[in-house]
Amino acid sequence: MTAYQKQWNSEIEALLNELDAPQSLEDNIIDTLHNSKRTGIFPNQITNALRIGLSLKEGHQNMAFVASMQSGKSGTVYFLCNYVLPAIGLIKKYESVLFVTSMRDTDLYDQNCRNLQSEYYDCNLGQMQPSNVKVMKMSDFFNHPNPHKVVNEYDVQLIVRDEDQYGCGEESCFQVAFFIELRRRIPDIKLLAVSATPYDILDAQYTGAADVDVIVGARPPQYYGISEMLRDNIIEDLPASFRALQTQGSGEDIIYSVHPKVEEYINYLITFQDGLGIIRESNTTRALELRMQLQLQFKGQCKVIAIGSDNACDFSINEGIKEVSSLILKRGQRVVLIVVQALTAGKDLGILKEKVRFGIEPRDRQLANGAQGITGRFCGYHNNRDFKLLASHSLLYHYAQFEQDWEIFADEDWRNGLFNQNVRGLSTHTRFVNVQSEGIFTPIVEIETLGYEELFTEEARDLFGFIDDDAYHRLLDFFEESFYNVSTKGTRFNQKGITIRLASSYNENSNRVYKNWNCSLNDDFGNIFFKKNQYEYGLLISNYPINDTRNTLGFCGVKIIRSGAKEFRLQQTDVINGSMYGNPN
Repeated sequence: MTAYQKQWNSEIEALLNELDAPQSLEDNIIDTLHNSKRTGIFPNQITNALRIGLSLKEGHQNMAFVASMQSGKSGTVYFLCNYVLPAIGLIKKYESVLFVTSMRDTDLYDQNCRNLQSEYYDCNLGQMQPSNVKVMKMSDFFNHPNPHKVVNEYDVQLIVRDEDQYGCGEESCFQVAFFIELRRRIPDIKLLAVSATPYDILDAQYTGAADVDVIVGARPPQYYGISEMLRDNIIEDLPASFRALQTQGSGEDIIYSVHPKVEEYINYLITFQDGLGIIRESNTTRALELRMQLQLQFKGQCKVIAIGSDNACDFSINEGIKEVSSLILKRGQRVVLIVVQALTAGKDLGILKEKVRFGIEPRDRQLANGAQGITGRFCGYHNNRDFKLLASHSLLYHYAQFEQDWEIFADEDWRNGLFNQNVRGLSTHTRFVNVQSEGIFTPIVEIETLGYEELFTEEARDLFGFIDDDAYHRLLDFFEESFYNVSTKGTRFNQKGITIRLASSYNENSNRVYKNWNCSLNDDFGNIFFKKNQYEYGLLISNYPINDTRNTLGFCGVKIIRSGAKEFRLQQTDVINGSMYGNPN
């Protein structure tokens, strides 16, 4: 018995004890593992299912199952719903689990139906049993004719949301169907979010917007993922401003060429008797031009196919993968596959992974799609180590850190590192914002706001005790039509330690007075005025009348801002969560 076998044996035993599970569940686990080649269920999936079962038994309503790409998440859900939950009494006869596919891909939906709705074997009864899983497309869940009736019709006890990063915006149908409709009518309905990159729900857990129990998927030694690819130096960093298709000139004079790295990788493919190379392109026009260039350059050495949703491509995504599989596995050919945009989460290349020779993934601005894309499709259980990947090394390095420890998601240095490498978001709905750059910070210690009419009072003059009478009269003159209707750019206030910004000194699109008007004590005085010099006071002056079209603020007056002592601060990068999980209501 290997060390890993001893490890999962002991963990499964410990989880069964914690669950107070009946002997029948242990019997089914033993039978399933003895027949893994037939069942397709392996120890890591059983461990994962028991971990999720324990979370449900403990009463958690929102759960996030975080597991590596292509590591067996569907098998985990299948074993959880058909063996674990019935055994511990959380699913009774004629009750079910609703598995909602977040992606619109029909092939993925059909694949989930085949895998999750298939009958399962109960060794205690010695017969096949109907699956407790009902697979449904998100659109059907939303329109059937309403989510509440779906849950009642199938007596749903748990909703599993697959590939949770898709379609989870604040206006998404799942937000309406689940959080607004179902949770209102059935407050205790449970949700399990499944993904390798569930950053939206993890951010909600971190900020307290949602109470989420995170279950981490077991990672068996046979699994080959991004962490292992980095360890084996399979991933080569993208060259600066990389584009597979190079262009020179414009219009009728434009000249196309293939990037030297693409040539190098295709030449590597040609050293094999057969195999697959995948290149992502940004749009159909570029993909078709790249296809033509490669067909001319590598004629007779490999077949070049473009796939995408546009009819101008050779095949759709799904049909293209089937065609490529036939060309390589049945006819022994070399194929370069140019993918327009797609080929992301959920697409399983299956045994084609053994024939992959290279991949080129240019996406490097978002962590989820940069990792889940071509690189993610090469992950899984295979023995192929003779392939190359051209991708963002820094992005994948940060993903690998998350893969090993999901809590690094909240680590400031980890976020800063991504942001400083121009990764602008974690997923579609969770994007970075740089709250504080590393360097000198001048805190704001006091803010006073006075309307134009107030400036003529004794109280206002007292507030402006830091300027002399001549300066105070100049301040009032700024509000005269004869002043603000002429060029005021470069106006000086001529008071030591005081700096001003005048609304009339800027154009309407870049008015720094109005852009900075809503500043607070948390902001940097140097960002509002000037970092270079030390000022004690800064004045934001909205000197257009309220009814003037140039006054987009709707306020005429002055904001007095007092600065504190300069200090050194470290960089701070936060996440703005625009998903349904980011709303605490």
